[in-house]
Amino acid sequence: MYYLIIIRNLYKQLIIFCLVIFFQSCTADKNTDPVSPTQHERGEIAQSNSLGTMTPNGVQQILSSANMTIPFTLSYSVETISIKYYSVDGNGRQTIVSGAILVPQGTDNLPLVSIQHGTETKRELVASVSPTNSTEGVVGLIMASMGYLAVVPDYPGFGTSNVMHPYTHAASLIPSIIDIMRAGKSFSSQNQIALDGRIFLTGYSEGGYATLVTQRAIEAEYSQEFNLTAVAPMAGPYDLYGMMQTLFQTGQYNHTAYIAYILTAYNNIYGWDRASDFFNAPYSSIVQSLFDGSKTYAEVVNQLPSTFYALMDSTFVNKVRNGNEPAFTASMQENTLLDWIPQAPINFFHGDADDISPYQNSVTAVQKLIANGGTNIQLTTIPGGNHDTSGPIAVVGAIQWFENF
Repeated sequence: MYYLIIIRNLYKQLIIFCLVIFFQSCTADKNTDPVSPTQHERGEIAQSNSLGTMTPNGVQQILSSANMTIPFTLSYSVETISIKYYSVDGNGRQTIVSGAILVPQGTDNLPLVSIQHGTETKRELVASVSPTNSTEGVVGLIMASMGYLAVVPDYPGFGTSNVMHPYTHAASLIPSIIDIMRAGKSFSSQNQIALDGRIFLTGYSEGGYATLVTQRAIEAEYSQEFNLTAVAPMAGPYDLYGMMQTLFQTGQYNHTAYIAYILTAYNNIYGWDRASDFFNAPYSSIVQSLFDGSKTYAEVVNQLPSTFYALMDSTFVNKVRNGNEPAFTASMQENTLLDWIPQAPINFFHGDADDISPYQNSVTAVQKLIANGGTNIQLTTIPGGNHDTSGPIAVVGAIQWFENF
């Protein structure tokens, strides 16, 4: 009996001890902040390295090898800095992306230009790997040799980023562009390079789209940081909804890789999981791998059919035509860039025979943006120019226009 009493008392004391420990741990949990990953400032440079310096003669040799002549004087050697920097994705989650800063040597008091690259599918074909890997990297060399500080973002899905590229998706493209502009400004400050306050945006094809959507974002949300001087979007699909409606109604579009790219990207971004609804077999089973960053554009084209109807599922096409695909339609409307009033001057450049990003995109954009109340908006038409032949002409025209400022 005596031992039983002792055991009971010990048992009670053990229970009390456990309860005390339990409540102490609960109190400690309430008063202790959870450990969270370090949050970095958007635009903060995580890593940088020099890709070397090119003389004006070296830049000129690149242009000569491409049979391109320019009416500009190349005055400065250019150092290309490859950077990785902090940004956010389309959902606001912190990420690291990459790009290039092209710095003229031996000069100061520089304007800043952000050059957005066009449609690309191969992860390494970007300026952060080599400025000669992309057209925009070469444009960056030209403008830096003229005395601009040029930044060229890779976008998510290229360079250091291994996600699928969010092709022509507005909310996903904007942060990497805003944040490389921040990185360019901070790099300049840290290296005692004065900027003169002028800020320009330009880009061709998807880069034209990215340029215009970035202007819209800056003027709505970032105007305290960036006072835009002038913007030159070139050959972009600004009226994405109108363009896709026309393509689906007529079926007259043979550059099927672009349609496959948009639909595959949106299928991922919006979580539709509907590749088999969009595309005919066997293409429905391979489109994801075509746009995973491992293939060049030519390799993608070689694995897709050459006609709209061979690629697209007829049931889906008919539903779009009849207004019975609300999610698809809403996504196109969401990513169309015609619902705002621009403040900075805009000069659209577009070939009127563009067979990839139809000329009507720029015509409609000018009409809508002026109707919204925008001023100082113009369209420079390249007569007879298609998507390929208009590129060099548009780039030269955009730089000439910037020089007026």
